[in-house]
Amino acid sequence: MFPDEIVTPRLRLRALSREVVDPVDAYDYFAASRSDTIEEETEYVTWNPHQTPKEGFDFLKQAEKGHREAENAIYAIFPREGEDGAGEFAGTTGFNPEWDTHRAVFGMWLRKKFWGRGYSGERAAALFATVFDVLDLDLAYVQVLPENEQSIRAIEKYIDRFGGQHDGLFRNASVDMDGTPHDAHTYSVTREQWLDATGGDYDAEFHWEDRQ
Repeated sequence: MFPDEIVTPRLRLRALSREVVDPVDAYDYFAASRSDTIEEETEYVTWNPHQTPKEGFDFLKQAEKGHREAENAIYAIFPREGEDGAGEFAGTTGFNPEWDTHRAVFGMWLRKKFWGRGYSGERAAALFATVFDVLDLDLAYVQVLPENEQSIRAIEKYIDRFGGQHDGLFRNASVDMDGTPHDAHTYSVTREQWLDATGGDYDAEFHWEDRQ
């Protein structure tokens, strides 16, 4: 159901798996003992740096299951040719569909090396096309902690571009891996707003392995 690959002008998003990202390499990206920047990179996300290689292996295996069963779409981000670090693993992005309410919530994590390039807005444009055109959902939203000012600026840019709005600051709307609740801003775009803003046109290609 979910595309196995989404291609944008500067990015290639590939369904996260043990084939796409080697579990040994994943530990280097996600572990506090292997990355000098992971603490800063995960300051505002809902997961903690990995402590063992097994955590990375389990994370990739769970991502495969979520994709296969249409429960959760997680993609590895790779800059395309012409970008600094082309072909290198840059982070993850994706969406969690809430089928009963016809919604999807977006998420993203980037390695610090790839911050400040506008990748957040580019992958968001592709995810809007995915959830609205491919999956025919009605609304997409994102939550962000008030302290995460850099992400808020990026989110506000693409939310405004696609006709959405700031829905408000909701108390205890997000829970981290330790079970601690946090307030969170919520921003959303409806399918109608996206269509009004884009006319249904988008700069993304979708590929499915079983259709090639």
